[in-house]
Amino acid sequence: MSDIFGEVDESLRQDKLEGWWGRYQYFVYGAFGLILVAVAVNEFVLIPRTEAARAARALELEKGLSELHNGSYVEAQSAFSDLAEGGSKMAPLAANYLAQTLYEGGGDAKGAADALAAIGTVEGGPYERLALLKNAYFLADGQSMVELEATLGSLVDDEGPLGALARELVAAKAFATGDNARARTEFNRLRYDAAAPEGVKRRAELALAAIPAAAETLEAPAEAAPETLDTVTEAPAPAPAPAESEETGQ
Repeated sequence: MSDIFGEVDESLRQDKLEGWWGRYQYFVYGAFGLILVAVAVNEFVLIPRTEAARAARALELEKGLSELHNGSYVEAQSAFSDLAEGGSKMAPLAANYLAQTLYEGGGDAKGAADALAAIGTVEGGPYERLALLKNAYFLADGQSMVELEATLGSLVDDEGPLGALARELVAAKAFATGDNARARTEFNRLRYDAAAPEGVKRRAELALAAIPAAAETLEAPAEAAPETLDTVTEAPAPAPAPAESEETGQ
């Protein structure tokens, strides 16, 4: 008897399945067809179109670089502006070149800073972080130390070369504002910073030779503070190094 009931149940299940299939089979076929169409569109339309757009952006960037190299700043600005505003992965790189074009072509420091500020961020990729640092350089002379540190944000804590450059800018700003003690401390740290580029370390040595130590400041009147940050990078020939105990920053 149990076998008979089992066969009846199986027959009922098959009847229900056949009824369901007869009712919805066209929807299933339609959905499957839509999937095939979507895959085909992606493979043969969207991907080639994306590749073509990427190639076009690469050509536009190459054109902009060529115009910049040749001194055709108006044409270069047009090319870089389109790319920087396009929102693609190439936008941060284009924005860096746009800032260079604006500054070299017409001395437009504000325009260059605005172009960099639009894409500069600590959490971004290398070009976004580089833009943040460049923007800080453009703004440094017109900002207080607090404002400059706010512009740089956590980039000063970065353990890579960009972080070392950010800390160098802070040290230069301290010197420019007459805070020799902090300037010497920051430059001393840069001398022993493993991540700092060699150029940064050399400039730190020159700055330490030019910035009077605290003891020297007490013995002789301090010279007038420099007006801009450029003084740090154009320091006079190195004077005799200060005492070793101070230079180690301990």
